[in-house]
Amino acid sequence: MKQLIIKHKQLFIITFTLFITVSSVGQIQSDTSIKKNITSLSGSLSKLIQLEPKSFEYNTHKFYSLQQGLHYGFLAENVQAVFPGLVHYKNISYPFGKNSYRSIAVKEVDEQKLIPLLVASIKEQQQQINALKAEISQLKSKVVVPPATEPSAR
Repeated sequence: MKQLIIKHKQLFIITFTLFITVSSVGQIQSDTSIKKNITSLSGSLSKLIQLEPKSFEYNTHKFYSLQQGLHYGFLAENVQAVFPGLVHYKNISYPFGKNSYRSIAVKEVDEQKLIPLLVASIKEQQQQINALKAEISQLKSKVVVPPATEPSAR
């Protein structure tokens, strides 16, 4: 709200309000229109089994910008051997002398990208479970149970 004062023989106060509405209409696109080379994941289970989950604590005495306490995750070198695309470098700083810092690049796992691989593995396991259930049912139907005999009286 702005006020405009005009001096003439009399004092007039004119008040005006300016409303500006800006709207943006974006186009909605489907996933398939912005992604290419889309393929189903297969063999995820055999790869995930190679990963070794760990518990660890960061060396916060030297690298105090890292979170303290117990953490769960993976060693980047282990993940990189199986899924190279899930590992990238992250710069962290640490004190080096008085009022001096150094920066180092450390490997970091993008654990969010593991989620589709986990889902694919669960689906693979479920297929295996279903196949085993069907095999058990088939084997059960082939088993002949002998009739129960009464104990002989002596």
